[in-house]
Amino acid sequence: MRKFFIIISSIITGLLIGIIGATIYLNSQSSKVSNFTIRTTNLTAKTKMISYSSNNLPQINLSQDSAVQKFKSLYTHAVVKSITLSLSKDIYVYDIVGYDDRKDCTIQVDATNNKILGQSTQVLDYDYEKDASLNLKKTISRQEANEIALKEFSGGTPISWELTDDNDQSIWEVKMIHGEHKHTVKINARTKAII
Repeated sequence: MRKFFIIISSIITGLLIGIIGATIYLNSQSSKVSNFTIRTTNLTAKTKMISYSSNNLPQINLSQDSAVQKFKSLYTHAVVKSITLSLSKDIYVYDIVGYDDRKDCTIQVDATNNKILGQSTQVLDYDYEKDASLNLKKTISRQEANEIALKEFSGGTPISWELTDDNDQSIWEVKMIHGEHKHTVKINARTKAII
């Protein structure tokens, strides 16, 4: 009977050591820090290299819906053609592009503090197809696209997101980094399928 208890306790001890070891390994894998550099260009067309660390990225405090509302408050009749959320200097910036019957409309919004950084309009000298706009009610959110991209590229850190209409197909492009590697995951924004 004593041999039986020794065998059982040895098995349980071995399992516990294995579970603890696996947990430590998995935690160390998911917490690897990636350092990367992004080239940015400001309004005076000066290019600057800025370095980031995946564990110290700027905060995103403004939702995509709120950024679109900012766009709509300036351009009431405009439809949205694309939404980009990307790093610019030391902040994340929404860049929303759209159009109405007379002009192209663009707005840049600081995703940290909800301030408009820039806006512009340009008179249309061509006709957009009426279909070439995003139906935001039928597309998945940035958070959902982010989750899909993280499942596809495990261990990566998403650093920028872009939602566009391409030939009547809404597409999320999520740019990710892992170590020194950069990867782009394209997702159908309606069906959630990887492209």
